[in-house]
Amino acid sequence: MKKIKYIFFFFGIISCQMTFAQDQDNVIEERNEEKLEENDEEEEKLFDFNLSLKNMHLWRGLHVTNSPVTTADINYTSKNGFFKAGLWGGRSFTGEYTEYDYYVSFMHKGFTLAIWDINNTSDFPDVGFFNYDRTETSHFIDVSLAYSFKKIPLNLSWATVVQGRDYYYDDNGDSKNAFTNYVEASYIFLDKKDWSLAGFVGGSFSFLNEAHFYGDHPNVSNVGVIYNKEVKILKEYTLPVSATASWNPLQEYGAIQVAVNLF
Repeated sequence: MKKIKYIFFFFGIISCQMTFAQDQDNVIEERNEEKLEENDEEEEKLFDFNLSLKNMHLWRGLHVTNSPVTTADINYTSKNGFFKAGLWGGRSFTGEYTEYDYYVSFMHKGFTLAIWDINNTSDFPDVGFFNYDRTETSHFIDVSLAYSFKKIPLNLSWATVVQGRDYYYDDNGDSKNAFTNYVEASYIFLDKKDWSLAGFVGGSFSFLNEAHFYGDHPNVSNVGVIYNKEVKILKEYTLPVSATASWNPLQEYGAIQVAVNLF
């Protein structure tokens, strides 16, 4: 019964914050996609490659690394925009953080279904790359469903870790999947020609166990704002830059991430 109260409390907070949210990893991408749709003369690209530079790496309220990082994304998108698949990687300047992910996503009428095999090897230096034993692996598989409203800049998402290093031990001492959930509401409340301001609120919980992937109990775990800006370089070239101020009530810490999309 206590878990049910936590869940209702959590959704209540999200409902109140729907006018204050936007996911920090998606704002620049969504704005770029809108511009590509509006520009009929833009050359169609099925394959693409992106490189970003960050002062640190935040993900769903977690400090993945506090060191400066580079991230790269190689991807394929179908002509109709329904299917996308890619490889995503990140590495810190100091070398203590390394990540290599696979992902696929399906987009249709505002809905996006995404499946990520996330492999952060930072704390698992001796584990085999294809080791998926949940008590040993550096992998976890994250499945998310999101919906973006057309008439208002509101996005709602639900993500669940379905396999990998998200587990607990039952009363018999056996390891079990925790199936941790992360839900988020995001909203762009100022969207100008060269800049935007948005906010987001998200939280995490498991139906099966008090402790979960993001912390030791259910709670709001990611609240913040993000400012996007296009910085002009040499008059004809612009760099998308974002600054994210994030607070994590569950872990009781905050941070500011500055990211530059180099190309």
